[in-house]
Amino acid sequence: MDTDMDYERPNVETIKCVVVGDNAVGKTRLICARACNTTLTQYQLLSTHVPTVWAIDQYRVCQEVLERSRDVVDEVSVSLRLWDTFGDHHKDRRFAYGRSDVVVLCFSIANPNSLKHVRTMWCSEIKHFCPRTPVILVGCQLDLRYADLDAVNRARRPLARQIKKGDILPPERGREVAKELGIPYYETSVFDQFGIKDVFDNAIRAALISRRHLQFWKSHLKKVKKPLLQAPFLPPKAPPPVIKIPECPAASMNDAGFLLDNPLCADVVFILQGQKLLYAHKIFLATSSSKFYDLFLMEQEEIQYSGERPLKKEKISRDCFIRAISLDTEGNGESRTLKPSSACLRTSKSDGTLKGVDLRDGNMVGTSRALCSWSKGFLSIHNEMQVNPVSNRMCPMTVVKMDSSVQFGSFKTVLRFLYTGQLDENEKGLMRVAQIAEILEVFDLRMMVENIMNKEAFMNQEITKAFHVRKANRIKECLSKATFSDVTFKLDDGNISAHKPLLICSCEWMSAMFGGSFIESANSEVVLPTTSKSSMQAVLDYLYTRQLSPNIHLDPLELIALANRICLPHLVALTEQHAVQELTKASMNGVDIDGEVLMYLELAQFHNAHQLAAWCLHHICTNYNSVCSKMRKEIKSKSADNQKYFEAHRWPPVWYLKEEDHYQRVKKEREKDDLPLNNHSSKWCFWSTPTAIA
Repeated sequence: MDTDMDYERPNVETIKCVVVGDNAVGKTRLICARACNTTLTQYQLLSTHVPTVWAIDQYRVCQEVLERSRDVVDEVSVSLRLWDTFGDHHKDRRFAYGRSDVVVLCFSIANPNSLKHVRTMWCSEIKHFCPRTPVILVGCQLDLRYADLDAVNRARRPLARQIKKGDILPPERGREVAKELGIPYYETSVFDQFGIKDVFDNAIRAALISRRHLQFWKSHLKKVKKPLLQAPFLPPKAPPPVIKIPECPAASMNDAGFLLDNPLCADVVFILQGQKLLYAHKIFLATSSSKFYDLFLMEQEEIQYSGERPLKKEKISRDCFIRAISLDTEGNGESRTLKPSSACLRTSKSDGTLKGVDLRDGNMVGTSRALCSWSKGFLSIHNEMQVNPVSNRMCPMTVVKMDSSVQFGSFKTVLRFLYTGQLDENEKGLMRVAQIAEILEVFDLRMMVENIMNKEAFMNQEITKAFHVRKANRIKECLSKATFSDVTFKLDDGNISAHKPLLICSCEWMSAMFGGSFIESANSEVVLPTTSKSSMQAVLDYLYTRQLSPNIHLDPLELIALANRICLPHLVALTEQHAVQELTKASMNGVDIDGEVLMYLELAQFHNAHQLAAWCLHHICTNYNSVCSKMRKEIKSKSADNQKYFEAHRWPPVWYLKEEDHYQRVKKEREKDDLPLNNHSSKWCFWSTPTAIA
């Protein structure tokens, strides 16, 4: 469509608007936002600068551009033709200035030199080529006034000028230059889609008023208003920071294989094939195998029943060794109606009785319980003091003698599965492994061997997952009931029992304490001063399950302090998330959380809860006026760094408050001046006068 058609249409005013200014101040983006409705993200705007002019022939070749050029301003139909120009000072732009109706002079609020050039270069050029043309001053890239400049600079082109905080111009700087030149002033942001309509609608008004003076016979121009005031831009509230949970460290059962080869804190030793010793840990075996759970639980109950005295040789009543129904779904787990014991793993098929007999083999001396009638593959069990092969310390151990038919290598493979849930497909002697798994009623392992033999090893992955789920449930149960515990933490308000092997695998801090040369490694009691029972319980729940217990009722800061002390960053993050959720929920229910947030802030920073501290800073900054009005002293008591952050990020920002105050004051003055006068004879202020540069 030919652009000349608009000139022939009656009562349609064609406005030629020339846009000038330095390079990279945002001229072309501003034009495209009006002419093409272009919307880009902030970083796209910064990284995709197009150092060319927007072509005027777009009105001839693009129907959409032509349609968007048409507008109605103050009941006047107009066709706005935008002319882009080169920003280089030495370029010849006389072709663009010819027959112009209005000039939009742009600078960047992030480039002080571009505003300086408005005075020193652009004003003289405009005055030379079009002395009677009205001019509007526009500050572009308003969004940089509140943007994260570090992120902005990272997104810019490699050789682009880095934007510094001191480069950002306040609104009054642009207003001062506009007042000096006697022209209106507006600000825009293509990223926020702010001020674009303000600039071009008021540019049209300025052009039409200038045309009205020359073409007074055009009655339809009488309703055109003088350029309007621009309300200040209120930047949006920054979104609250999202609490990011780092990848969960590997669960204890995946690292437990290390303890089988390096038996720190071992409390059971197996004697195989005569004199071969294999050290292990009750908590790993009992939570993976119902057979071992039965065995060690019977032993524990027998010790408790006898008052920890040497047992007599008579048969102990079977009622003392009742076992509850299993969590396993495999096997023949018959329901029992007897009184349940302190745990809930599946009963074995044996009669549940340990028979006393004296054994004196090598270094073993003591009263031993015969296991031959209890289960195939087991000979006897007894307790004695033995030297731990890693720590070289004497410690009490349960000694279990196995039948000579149980091979050392195959038995260790079975135990490794009980520790880790893994089975190597290339393991030798899988049939012997399956036989031992059958004796120990480890049906998961038996199925995995069968899958490997049938070339269906891919099915073992699901078996391993199910194994870990059941094991985690049993471990959590053993924590809650202190079953097979070997250490007690003495806290300010009570005691909690735990299991050293699990703690060693779950936490480097615990591993150093119990696995090193510290005195705690040999003690059954560990004193933790300034620690509450609820916080320690939450830590142990996390170490055993890798989750934060949903039913905890504790002080998040106390738990964060303990988690930071024990070097558990993942738990710190989980607690931060929990604290933010609770604070958000309370705020939504109408609870005033400002005081609590102020209390959280510096304590969170001190204990490395940086995400919680960032959330607290955001809450304080986005509610700064209300928080400051209620707790000014508390705000002023914060650290210098926090005070500096408040000033830099408070919302609404200081510059907006100043602009809003100025806008309301000028608005009242203008309304007062316009009241006794009609629209065409009113007294215009400097920021709205559509005149040429003097």
